[in-house]
Amino acid sequence: MNKMTNCKTCGTEIAANAKICPSCGAKNKPPVYKKVWFWILIVFIVIPTIGGIIGSSRNDSNTDTTNRSVSSNHVVSPKNSSFEGDCGIIASAEMGTNIIGYPTLTISIENTSGKDISAIRFYAIPYDVYGEEISNIFANSQRELYTDDTIAAGQSDKLYYDPFIENSIKTLKLYVYSVYFADGTEWGDKDATKSTILNNGALIEVSGQS
Repeated sequence: MNKMTNCKTCGTEIAANAKICPSCGAKNKPPVYKKVWFWILIVFIVIPTIGGIIGSSRNDSNTDTTNRSVSSNHVVSPKNSSFEGDCGIIASAEMGTNIIGYPTLTISIENTSGKDISAIRFYAIPYDVYGEEISNIFANSQRELYTDDTIAAGQSDKLYYDPFIENSIKTLKLYVYSVYFADGTEWGDKDATKSTILNNGALIEVSGQS
């Protein structure tokens, strides 16, 4: 039994394979999807195009993921160039107590830089007997220690800080954050902030307790 369809011009029911409508004489064109050229177009143009779009989308997605991964792992830590290299001294420190029971600090320094040193700045963090940092007004007033006694190249010196006015200080963490040489150069930074000092300064070993 022949399949039937309607004439697109007059609407008369006609055989699907009829080439001309017997009622109005209009040509009966088969649907586009039944023509050979339609399928050739689908196979050679449409499908590859869709595949290319999907592939491109996946590549973009992979590229984005790769970029995020690289950026999250590629972390560059900033360096403070003024603190690079040897600070030019060998130093040690010792806590003590003066005759009235207040804490003292003695810093021994050897100049190993090959240049005369004109000034040195230290940063002290005081701790009590429990190992807790002391941050009252008296302790804070003596956190930054300084000497402008000249230390010649290859020579040694001792610095005495007596007394610390906060008598509950038992020990210290001590950092060098600026060594100023007679030729006008400087290791470190005399204007460094506390965080810069703690991250970049040279830590001096402190022995003894007050």
